[in-house]
Amino acid sequence: MEVSNFIVWAVVVFGIGGFAIAAMLSAFRKPVAKTPFPTGAIAQPSIPISDTAMTAFVSAASTFDAGDYRKALDQLTQVIEQEPNCAEAWHNIGLAYANVGDNNKAVRSFLKAGDAYDKQGTQAGIARVKQDLETLKANCSTDTSTVTQTL
Repeated sequence: MEVSNFIVWAVVVFGIGGFAIAAMLSAFRKPVAKTPFPTGAIAQPSIPISDTAMTAFVSAASTFDAGDYRKALDQLTQVIEQEPNCAEAWHNIGLAYANVGDNNKAVRSFLKAGDAYDKQGTQAGIARVKQDLETLKANCSTDTSTVTQTL
C-alpha cells in the first residue's frame, strides 16, 4: 500500500513539475507580441574598433535586421568582450533585449550605451538612447521615466 501511495504522489509531483517546465519553455520561446524595434540596429560604430570586433558588429547588425535577436545578442556580446567602450554595441544590445521582451536588461544596456556615448561626446547617440527609452516606455509596462531623467 505504501508503494502505491508513493507512486501516486510521484506521478502528481512530476506531472506538476513537467507542466511548469513546459509552460516556462513555451513562454520563453514565444516571440514578443510587438517588437518595439523591428529594424533599426545601428550599422556602424562611431569609434574605431578592431577588425574582428568590426566583423562581429556588422554581422550582428545584419542578424538583428533579419529578426534573429537572440543570435544578434550573442554576436554583440562578442563585440563587447573585445571593445567594452563601443557605445553602438551596447545600444544594439538594448534594442535586441527590448525585442525579445527583456526590458530590464534593455534599460541597463541603454544606460551603458548612454554612458559610452557621453564619454565619446556623441550627443546624437545620447539623443537616440533617450528616444529609444521613450519608445520602450510607450510599448511596455516597465517604468523608464526615472531612467530617462538620469540621461
